[in-house]
Amino acid sequence: MLDRMIVNTAYLVRSRVKKFKEQHPEEEVIISDGTKARKMSSNQDAQYEMGWATARRDVLMLTTKNLRCGDWVIPLSTIQEATLLHISGGSLLKVSTSDGAHYQFGLQRNPAWEKQSLISLEVEQGALGFSIVSLVFRLLVLVAITTFTVQIYLANGFSLSFILGLLIIAWLVSPLLRLIKFPKTR
Repeated sequence: MLDRMIVNTAYLVRSRVKKFKEQHPEEEVIISDGTKARKMSSNQDAQYEMGWATARRDVLMLTTKNLRCGDWVIPLSTIQEATLLHISGGSLLKVSTSDGAHYQFGLQRNPAWEKQSLISLEVEQGALGFSIVSLVFRLLVLVAITTFTVQIYLANGFSLSFILGLLIIAWLVSPLLRLIKFPKTR
């Protein structure tokens, strides 16, 4: 909830929705959220990859007629498939249209998406995979930061820099731990 408020404040969602309503009084805004969005030519699995680094950052609005994100206007009548994937840290809305376009919208969790009735939405629990580039990049950064943190420890002992390094390492390792398949206990 707090994450969503922070993102929506950073993306100026309220003022952008207000401006939209002034320009399009015939369309009622049902849901609006800050998003990172990608448009692709094929239906790809959701994963950590470099494409998210250059993804569109904008406001996603579900209106009575369209799904809108910046200059992308997706008429609701063209949506063939929509999936809301709950992942750690948020949700990913995947949309496929009749003209062959595929969209992925990274969102903070918002229960309104599950309650709306304009889009037939499949809701799934899941996790993002890793592209090879993303995995290699994360491992290289992890090795570099670990090396730097160990050097700080050897020079200064338990310093603030050392503790910060440990926190960054923990942040980098946490998504990688999902790759390890732990046996289930009974």
